[in-house]
Parts: sequence; C-alpha cells; structure tokens
Amino acid sequence: MTGATGLLGNNLVRALLAEGFQVRGLARSEAKARQQFERLPIEIVSGDLHSIPSFSAALSGVDVLFHTAAYFRTPTQAATTPMNWRPSTSKP
Repeated sequence: MTGATGLLGNNLVRALLAEGFQVRGLARSEAKARQQFERLPIEIVSGDLHSIPSFSAALSGVDVLFHTAAYFRTPTQAATTPMNWRPSTSKP
C-alpha cells in the first residue's frame, strides 16, 4: 500500500489487519510509520513514489496494491503549482 501513514492509508491498514490480511505499507518516514503502527503486525517499507526502483523489490509477492498516496506540496509550493489552477467563473 502506498501512503500507509496518511489519513486514508492509515485507516485502510487498520481495516485490512482487522480482517486478517497481511499488510506491507510504503511510507516516506519509517520512524513515523513505526510510531503510528506501534504493536501492529504491518511490514513497513521505506520509500518515495519519486523513486520507484528504491522500493520495487518490496512488491514481490504482492497480490493487491492499494494506492492511497497523494500528491504532497508545501504551502509555498501551492501558490506556484498548476495543481492550484481553478477554472474561471465568469460567463461569456
């Protein structure tokens, strides 16, 4: 699962574990993931979606991949990225 420590990913990890599934979660910060999932039987893979080769080996043996990671940007990036674009509300 990508984005294991995010809002959606965190809840999905817990739901899958409660149903008895084995979970392998990708997290940018292994320390944050270990703290967040303390005492839960999740395999944490440290990595970043910008560097797929750094964690691609961890996909071996995986039957299903849940992609719950989101595009992340800092407040200063928000003002300059195209993701901030909104259509005009003026009518012709």
